[in-house]
Amino acid sequence: MMMALMASCAKENMGPENLGKNVGIVGTWIEESDMSLPVPEDSTTRLIRSEELDQFRYGFSIKEDGTFLERKNAGWCGTPPISFENFEGTWSALSDSLLQITVGYWGGTMSYQIRIVSLAKETLRIRYLYAESLTDTK
Repeated sequence: MMMALMASCAKENMGPENLGKNVGIVGTWIEESDMSLPVPEDSTTRLIRSEELDQFRYGFSIKEDGTFLERKNAGWCGTPPISFENFEGTWSALSDSLLQITVGYWGGTMSYQIRIVSLAKETLRIRYLYAESLTDTK
Protein backbone atom coordinates (compact mmCIF):
# COMPACT_ATOMS: atom_id res chain seq x y z
CA MET A 1 0.00 0.00 0.00
CA MET A 2 2.84 2.40 0.81
CA MET A 3 4.36 1.83 -2.66
CA ALA A 4 1.06 2.73 -4.34
CA LEU A 5 0.83 5.92 -2.30
CA MET A 6 4.40 6.92 -3.19
CA ALA A 7 3.83 6.18 -6.87
CA SER A 8 0.71 8.33 -6.98
CA CYS A 9 2.64 11.33 -5.61
CA ALA A 10 5.40 11.13 -8.21
CA LYS A 11 5.31 13.74 -10.96
CA GLU A 12 4.62 11.83 -14.14
CA ASN A 13 6.48 12.78 -17.32
CA MET A 14 4.38 12.84 -20.44
CA GLY A 15 4.99 12.07 -24.09
CA PRO A 16 4.00 14.04 -27.18
CA GLU A 17 0.36 12.98 -26.95
CA ASN A 18 0.07 15.15 -23.82
CA LEU A 19 1.31 18.35 -25.47
CA GLY A 20 -2.22 19.25 -26.59
CA LYS A 21 -2.19 22.16 -29.03
CA ASN A 22 1.64 22.20 -28.85
CA VAL A 23 2.15 18.69 -30.27
CA GLY A 24 3.50 20.45 -33.38
CA ILE A 25 6.77 21.12 -31.55
CA VAL A 26 7.84 17.59 -32.47
CA GLY A 27 10.27 18.08 -35.35
CA THR A 28 13.45 20.00 -36.18
CA TRP A 29 13.95 23.67 -35.35
CA ILE A 30 16.83 26.04 -36.12
CA GLU A 31 17.54 29.46 -34.71
CA GLU A 32 16.06 32.37 -36.66
CA SER A 33 18.84 34.19 -38.51
CA ASP A 34 16.93 37.25 -39.76
CA MET A 35 18.97 40.06 -38.21
CA SER A 36 16.42 42.64 -39.41
CA LEU A 37 13.96 41.39 -36.76
CA PRO A 38 14.12 43.17 -33.40
CA VAL A 39 15.70 41.28 -30.52
CA PRO A 40 12.88 40.07 -28.24
CA GLU A 41 12.72 41.95 -24.94
CA ASP A 42 11.15 38.97 -23.20
CA SER A 43 14.22 36.68 -23.25
CA THR A 44 12.71 34.38 -25.84
CA THR A 45 14.45 32.55 -28.66
CA ARG A 46 12.88 32.45 -32.12
CA LEU A 47 13.26 29.32 -34.23
CA ILE A 48 11.99 28.20 -37.61
CA ARG A 49 10.99 24.70 -38.69
CA SER A 50 13.57 22.90 -40.83
CA GLU A 51 13.98 19.56 -42.57
CA GLU A 52 17.38 19.09 -40.88
CA LEU A 53 19.79 20.76 -38.49
CA ASP A 54 21.93 23.52 -40.00
CA GLN A 55 25.69 22.98 -40.02
CA PHE A 56 26.45 26.53 -38.80
CA ARG A 57 23.49 27.42 -36.55
CA TYR A 58 22.00 26.42 -33.24
CA GLY A 59 19.01 24.10 -33.42
CA PHE A 60 17.39 20.97 -32.05
CA SER A 61 15.25 18.00 -33.02
CA ILE A 62 12.46 16.72 -30.81
CA LYS A 63 11.43 13.20 -31.74
CA GLU A 64 8.22 11.37 -30.84
CA ASP A 65 10.16 8.57 -29.12
CA GLY A 66 11.50 10.95 -26.44
CA THR A 67 14.93 11.51 -27.97
CA PHE A 68 16.36 15.01 -28.29
CA LEU A 69 19.23 16.09 -30.55
CA GLU A 70 20.75 19.53 -29.97
CA ARG A 71 23.23 21.24 -32.30
CA LYS A 72 25.26 23.72 -30.31
CA ASN A 73 28.69 25.04 -29.44
CA ALA A 74 31.21 22.19 -29.50
CA GLY A 75 33.55 23.71 -26.90
CA TRP A 76 33.85 26.14 -24.01
CA CYS A 77 34.85 29.13 -26.16
CA GLY A 78 31.99 31.20 -27.60
CA THR A 79 34.16 33.53 -29.67
CA PRO A 80 33.59 33.26 -33.44
CA PRO A 81 34.20 31.26 -35.43
CA ILE A 82 32.10 28.81 -33.42
CA SER A 83 32.32 25.09 -34.07
CA PHE A 84 29.03 23.24 -33.78
CA GLU A 85 28.40 19.64 -32.81
CA ASN A 86 25.33 17.44 -32.26
CA PHE A 87 24.61 16.29 -28.71
CA GLU A 88 22.12 13.52 -27.88
CA GLY A 89 19.63 13.60 -25.06
CA THR A 90 16.03 13.02 -23.99
CA TRP A 91 12.90 15.11 -23.49
CA SER A 92 9.60 14.72 -21.70
CA ALA A 93 6.53 16.94 -21.42
CA LEU A 94 5.89 18.24 -17.91
CA SER A 95 2.78 20.02 -19.19
CA ASP A 96 1.35 21.13 -22.54
CA SER A 97 3.83 24.04 -22.63
CA LEU A 98 6.83 22.88 -20.59
CA LEU A 99 9.48 20.37 -21.65
CA GLN A 100 12.18 18.79 -19.48
CA ILE A 101 15.44 18.36 -21.42
CA THR A 102 18.49 16.30 -20.45
CA VAL A 103 21.26 16.52 -23.03
CA GLY A 104 25.00 16.25 -23.43
CA TYR A 105 27.30 19.20 -23.98
CA TRP A 106 31.06 19.60 -24.38
CA GLY A 107 31.57 19.36 -20.58
CA GLY A 108 29.21 16.52 -19.67
CA THR A 109 25.43 16.43 -19.29
CA MET A 110 22.98 19.22 -18.44
CA SER A 111 19.27 19.49 -17.66
CA TYR A 112 16.99 22.43 -18.30
CA GLN A 113 13.43 23.21 -19.28
CA ILE A 114 11.94 24.76 -22.39
CA ARG A 115 8.81 26.90 -21.99
CA ILE A 116 6.80 27.08 -25.23
CA VAL A 117 5.80 30.75 -25.58
CA SER A 118 4.19 30.44 -29.01
CA LEU A 119 4.04 27.82 -31.72
CA ALA A 120 2.82 28.16 -35.30
CA LYS A 121 3.27 25.74 -38.19
CA GLU A 122 6.69 27.14 -39.19
CA THR A 123 7.77 29.31 -36.23
CA LEU A 124 8.46 28.71 -32.56
CA ARG A 125 9.23 31.04 -29.65
CA ILE A 126 10.66 29.49 -26.49
CA ARG A 127 12.22 30.51 -23.22
CA TYR A 128 15.01 28.44 -21.67
CA LEU A 129 14.69 27.81 -17.95
CA TYR A 130 17.76 26.80 -15.99
CA ALA A 131 18.02 25.90 -12.28
CA GLU A 132 17.78 29.52 -11.11
CA SER A 133 14.67 30.29 -13.22
CA LEU A 134 12.61 27.10 -13.10
CA THR A 135 9.71 28.91 -11.44
CA ASP A 136 8.85 30.78 -14.66
CA THR A 137 5.11 30.71 -15.29
CA LYS A 138 4.87 32.81 -18.47
